[in-house]
Amino acid sequence: MHAIEINQLSFEYQDGTKAVDQITLNIPMGAKVAILGPNGAGKSTFLHHLNGLKLPQSGTVSVMGIPLTKQNLKAIRQKVGLVFQDPDDQVFSATVLEDVQFGPRNLGMSEQEIEDVCRASLGSVGMLEFKHKAPFHLSYGQKKRVAIAGILAMKPDIVVLDEPMSYLDPQGKDDVAALLQGLNFMGKTIILSTHDVDFAASWADIIILMREGQLLTTGGPELLVNEEWIRKANLHLPTIARLFRMLGEKKLPVNEQEAARMLYKILYSEATSVD
Repeated sequence: MHAIEINQLSFEYQDGTKAVDQITLNIPMGAKVAILGPNGAGKSTFLHHLNGLKLPQSGTVSVMGIPLTKQNLKAIRQKVGLVFQDPDDQVFSATVLEDVQFGPRNLGMSEQEIEDVCRASLGSVGMLEFKHKAPFHLSYGQKKRVAIAGILAMKPDIVVLDEPMSYLDPQGKDDVAALLQGLNFMGKTIILSTHDVDFAASWADIIILMREGQLLTTGGPELLVNEEWIRKANLHLPTIARLFRMLGEKKLPVNEQEAARMLYKILYSEATSVD
């Protein structure tokens, strides 16, 4: 069973903008998926269909075998947690703990279940010690982690994040990347949109490229060093690949690990030829 099954999904805004246009796509369970494309590509609108924030105008969406319909919204949202781009749209209670308790309480969990799951969720994002803090006293990155904790507290199988790296400093990006990796190790399917090509190249196992509401292509991280697709998606090569392009290499590494292997082979070959 796929985590997400999408068939001919389309959504048009009242001004005539086709934000999602005839997308057909399957996402396997346990995948790490990065969706990339320029502003206006339809990434956010697409993500909003995965937990029923928006319903299909045409086509279908199925989550772990459950069709996305108005009648199935509660079941869908127990399977899929959506983290907004701006945590201020999601973190609104008087304290961090109250905010994380909001979702589980609405799901009807017992007080003991709520206490246990909130402690575990806040601990997993490194925010347990801040549980009695007011959210407006937190940094932007800390608010993002609280927003993620609030979603985790509802025990979703699939976590969807809209631009989780936006407006974060380098340490904040590293913290979120490590958190997402940990969630995937726990068995969660992670789907996110991003403009960060370097992050997507080193983290994701499935890349989705979008433009003007349409699905351009899907594949592995190697798509991000395919200059034809990168040009169509209005993106740029990962930093490490641009360096190798400047050095005149035809084969481009996707990430730092692949670059290190290529450099080792080049240096080893040169050392052997000298000998």
